[in-house]
Amino acid sequence: RSSKLATPNKSIPKGTIGAIGVTTLLYLFQTWLLGSVVSNEILIHNKLVVAAIAFPSPFVAKLGVVTACIGAALQCMAGGPQLLGAIAADDAIPFLKFLTRKKRRRNELIKATNTRGVEVVGLEGIGMSNSLDKSLPLNIDFESEASEKVEAENSKRAVWFSWGIASLGTLLGNIDHITPILTMFYLIMYGGINFCCFLLAWVDSPGFRPQFKYFSKAIALLGFLLCIGLAFVISWEMASLALVLVYVIFKYIRLSANNRLEGGGSSPGADWGEVIDSVKYKLTTAVLARVTGSENFHAKNWIPQVLTVVDTDEGGHPLQSEVLALAAQLQKGRGLNVVISIKDGSFLGNGVFETSQQCKTTLKKFMEKERLTGYAKVIFSSENYPETVWNAVMNSGLGPVSPNTVLMGWIPDWKRKLLKEDEDDSISVFSEDGDKARSVEDYVNTLKGLINMRRVVCILKGLTFPHSRDKMPRGSTIDIYWVVDDGGICLLMSYILSRSAVWRAGVKIRVFVVLTDADENPRVVEHAVVDFLQQMRINAIVLTVDLQNASLQDDFRADPWDANCPSGVPNQSVCEKFDLRKGNDDELTVASSSASYYGSTPTPCTKSVPFWHNSCMPCNLESTAAPFPLVSNIPFNNSHERDAMTQQEQEQQPRCLSIDTAKKFNNLIRRHSSPASLVVTHLPLLHKANDTVDFMEYVDTMMNHMNNVLLILGTGVEYLTTVA
Repeated sequence: RSSKLATPNKSIPKGTIGAIGVTTLLYLFQTWLLGSVVSNEILIHNKLVVAAIAFPSPFVAKLGVVTACIGAALQCMAGGPQLLGAIAADDAIPFLKFLTRKKRRRNELIKATNTRGVEVVGLEGIGMSNSLDKSLPLNIDFESEASEKVEAENSKRAVWFSWGIASLGTLLGNIDHITPILTMFYLIMYGGINFCCFLLAWVDSPGFRPQFKYFSKAIALLGFLLCIGLAFVISWEMASLALVLVYVIFKYIRLSANNRLEGGGSSPGADWGEVIDSVKYKLTTAVLARVTGSENFHAKNWIPQVLTVVDTDEGGHPLQSEVLALAAQLQKGRGLNVVISIKDGSFLGNGVFETSQQCKTTLKKFMEKERLTGYAKVIFSSENYPETVWNAVMNSGLGPVSPNTVLMGWIPDWKRKLLKEDEDDSISVFSEDGDKARSVEDYVNTLKGLINMRRVVCILKGLTFPHSRDKMPRGSTIDIYWVVDDGGICLLMSYILSRSAVWRAGVKIRVFVVLTDADENPRVVEHAVVDFLQQMRINAIVLTVDLQNASLQDDFRADPWDANCPSGVPNQSVCEKFDLRKGNDDELTVASSSASYYGSTPTPCTKSVPFWHNSCMPCNLESTAAPFPLVSNIPFNNSHERDAMTQQEQEQQPRCLSIDTAKKFNNLIRRHSSPASLVVTHLPLLHKANDTVDFMEYVDTMMNHMNNVLLILGTGVEYLTTVA
């Protein structure tokens, strides 16, 4: 009814406060009078006590009761239908849609037939139509319906509907049966209004601009608490029932809006916005502000903030949905999830933005299908593929809530792509459906850049990888092949994966410790790893496997004298790890976690090196240290010493990836993990490959004849720790 007032911002506060003040005084005065002349027992049992003491006749009190009832009924019949009609007109509650009839819009195209039987087309709207020949008698009225006429008809429908609801209550015979629930509805309505006002004032919403200068969010909160408290004091059963009904209506509105959008509807009704969104935004910004400058988390607080790079076709349909499935199953780490798809193009072109939004909507639907909660981005870029991915990684997230892990899919047909690149100069595309141009060399360069950016890199080959609605059968295993000390990132990611609903029921983690040195005692190593996992509180089966005829660990770890490897990559074997940790197991983890995220220095390698070597610090891309001196420039006492030094120097020359080693490793995995549901192991160091083909061939050979393989390369800060 505020629309009928000339100045609602002035009239409503004065009228409301005045009415409340007058009625409060009258109620207090009447209570004082009755309490002065009537006992408590009579007040409790005699509902018409006022009529008994009325002057000059009891008829006066009865007439006042009837008049008050009629006045309250008229007030409800005047205000209730208008409120009900407004809700129906906004299409907020779909089943009330029959209460409203929208007026015809201006310039709406219609078809009509004139009296001569000729079909004509014209425009109908407010006022006279100019598109039809008015000289011809038509069977339509050119005068459109006035707004007042439509509103009057809607009001009538709402009045009759309200009368029907009221009649059902009165037909019960005793209105006391519905009085408690009606009281609860009023209290919850007023409490809800107060609570919404409090939340809008608390979040400092720019759209909330109260004109009443005495408005206070504290008073609004107090009003909400008083209404809810009074409801439970009157009847906690009815108050609970009313809250349940309110929740049911709320869920109905939500589901109806979502169903209409999924069914292709243009709008879920009038969207007035939700105060809950403002509250979420307020809490998010407050938390981000508190953690600003605290990006250096302890190792125990490290969680995977995953950025997933997925290839899509022109419509936004993912070409490797198993990557989305893995990202969804890693959500038990409770980290951020960002999914990006990169396409070739520029936003300078017409319609590119609309295309990106359409692809984003499609991608979001596939994320929901995989139960992956997060953000989707479709990026059109004319830059080369690696630069686009790097920029997306650097610019996604905010502060400490930024991606620290990048998940990508393996290129299954990379050899065919490579041959196509050699045949013509056009860059091969991973998908031939309009996705961003990406060659095999771009793929490898992207991995190199991500490693240099100190991001955890995960590569998934998932031919039969389970989706988020699947359930792994009992006896399924996640097999980890532990070759070098990666800080426990393979263990940590496997543990997080095992907590998802897909794997949790029957999965077992098996850790295969790969021994590559004849001096390593399998029994001692197995006991050391079992003790380590018990301290880490990870349940796993530990097995040792022998691969002494191949220097496998050199393909996954950095040599102390290698100045070309990125910082943070593994630099010691599993046995060396436990030799270093005979004392405090947290020495390495605490040291690594105390360094900054982007510039942390891994723990120095204590592997013995020649006395003439510059240092035993891990290699770094920015390292400018000169290589160790040539053997010919070092003085020796005898020829035997020179021969020993020459042999030692030859052992320290950079070693390239060997396909023969990859074959032996593949045979080992296939021999022990053929029935495994997923194999997790290390990603070989890219800088040890001669070229792109060498690296791709090595990885492809290592994963040959296996369906699901996850390769991981950490950064040196994701250490497992005994600290909870």
